[in-house]
Amino acid sequence: MKRLIPALLLLLALCACAGPESAVESAPADYVHVEEIARAVLDSQPDPAGLEPLEGEERDAYLSDICGIDEGQWTEGAVYLASGVDAREVIVLRLAQADYAQAVTQALEAHRQSRTGDFFGYAPDQAALLEEARVVSAAGYAALLACADPAGAEEAFLAAAAGEEALPSAESPSPAETEAPAESEAPAPAPEPTPVPSAEPSPVSEPTPAPTPEATLDVSAFVPFDPPNEHDMTLYDTSAILAAWESGDESGLSGKDAAILSACRALFAEHVTQGMTDLEKELALHDALLELGSYDRTVYAHATPQGRPDNTNPYGMLVGGYGICLGYATTFQLLMDLAGVECITVVGASYGSTSDHAWNLVRLEGEWYAVDPTWNDPTGGENTAGEAGSRLHHRYFNVTSDYLRDTDHQWDYLSVPEATGTRFYWDGTGPLPE
Repeated sequence: MKRLIPALLLLLALCACAGPESAVESAPADYVHVEEIARAVLDSQPDPAGLEPLEGEERDAYLSDICGIDEGQWTEGAVYLASGVDAREVIVLRLAQADYAQAVTQALEAHRQSRTGDFFGYAPDQAALLEEARVVSAAGYAALLACADPAGAEEAFLAAAAGEEALPSAESPSPAETEAPAESEAPAPAPEPTPVPSAEPSPVSEPTPAPTPEATLDVSAFVPFDPPNEHDMTLYDTSAILAAWESGDESGLSGKDAAILSACRALFAEHVTQGMTDLEKELALHDALLELGSYDRTVYAHATPQGRPDNTNPYGMLVGGYGICLGYATTFQLLMDLAGVECITVVGASYGSTSDHAWNLVRLEGEWYAVDPTWNDPTGGENTAGEAGSRLHHRYFNVTSDYLRDTDHQWDYLSVPEATGTRFYWDGTGPLPE
């Protein structure tokens, strides 16, 4: 259905929403403003709540800096984003020239793939939403439609861009299907603290020697590793903390390192007992880490793509209770070092080598095993109790390198040992392997 826009309203809309390089021109007879198209897309969704508009300079910076779209390629833009661990996003652009469609849709597709990598593994439901998202162009417009019903969104976009009213999508879920799920049962109460060990600290393991390169490994069939470098993946120096743990002298520690060491002592007092095997210590500290911290969700906000300070090191995890993958991995590394369990941190990537990632290898009775504490702590997992919750939190506990490759991990395959051990793999259920 054609919609007639009064000239005054049209002029005001153009002044408010035009891109930085645009000029107000006479609109063609079939002109439709991007906000009208975006509204049609939002109206096609079962629940558009939480999608908030970006406007003015904030919108322009998002399109150029985050999406990689040249300012001269569009004249009007509507951007709606969800916040937190919610990957929904609607972008509608009026192109400066019709032949910019290919370049703009390529940039939007690259942005979609990058966002998918950000959520992949940690928030698999949101990554799946982005996998199904549509990048489309028509009639001088281009759009990214990452929403619950992408088919309905695309139909609404095409109809609105043509000046028509979209029919309800056949794929749109019924109201009954979109009702909020029932609240998950509360997590099982935490077990009683284990007896406090003696005051003597666990012996610190000897520094792990440089790994023997896997010179004979055939990597020709592996997904190539190309560091994305989205974040600073430098490892935090814990040498002073390890020395203070072993000597008992904390006088030379910085305030940050002293706080880290204090948190470590508290974790060991509650979760580690005398006589534990390396596997038992590894599992107890792994689970304590997941209970203590959670993923730094501020990295999903367009205004804070690097997240909070210290989210890549043990201070963020142990003191602040938050971290990204490197924060999980370096904290797990420190806990293993203090427990005397041989461990290394692997800095790699995920999602086809498009997103920075990090995890660990531990050596138990001479064999290497892989542990990914970040992906063992997915969003929403805190509400999953019982056996299902235990399985969820141990999907990547003492697995093999082959398993990591099969689940979209990439790294410098020849620079670290291959994790081939299977004896101490544990899926979160049943007795521990002996």
